[in-house]
Amino acid sequence: MTHHHTQPSDEEVLAVMITTEDDAEPEDDDGRTLIIDLDPPLEVPKSGRFEELCLHEPSVFQVLCAAKAMGRTLTPESVYNSQIGLVARVSGVPERVVIELRSTVLDRAVGFVTGFEEENRRKPDDEPDTSPSLTLLFPDPIEATNRTFVDMTLREPTVRERRIMKAAEAKGTPEAFLQAEISLVEAVSEWPKAAVLKMPISKFAQASDYLTGFFCAGQATGNA
Repeated sequence: MTHHHTQPSDEEVLAVMITTEDDAEPEDDDGRTLIIDLDPPLEVPKSGRFEELCLHEPSVFQVLCAAKAMGRTLTPESVYNSQIGLVARVSGVPERVVIELRSTVLDRAVGFVTGFEEENRRKPDDEPDTSPSLTLLFPDPIEATNRTFVDMTLREPTVRERRIMKAAEAKGTPEAFLQAEISLVEAVSEWPKAAVLKMPISKFAQASDYLTGFFCAGQATGNA
């Protein structure tokens, strides 16, 4: 059985930019979907009965929502609350239900939904990729602004584009740093923001790390 999830509308993903141990059976979906059976089923007053948790790879939009929930201060509590929110948003299960899950179930869910980004981020000791260009392919096309996006071509950012990122990250919060990466990917790729927000987080991590890799390379040679 294959589980499909619908992409949020352009309006939904753009709205976030406004400041203001159970048995688990992976689906045959390249490891991008996980069903966790809740045994016994979870009964939550005013919410209903829940027999399973269906998880898939988060989008940039969903990760950004989690970063917003983290607030200005990075603490163990804020990170945990952010993870709870991410599992709720990805699974479509109300947060008030997620907090009633057994800890081992939540830990498994958190490990799955956060693993996509973690596994695709450049490790601290890895050399950045400074090749002239990078093309990312999207087997599941991104639909946004009445257009279909099947590939993204990136190259070294210009000074102007780097300044856009610096301005976005000025607040110094987890949300601000992610907003900065979104702004950089948007500027270099020339994709609309709605399309960038709908990207799978694994592809976004690859795109962002490629672009910021040029900054790392510059700093390594003593350049600002």
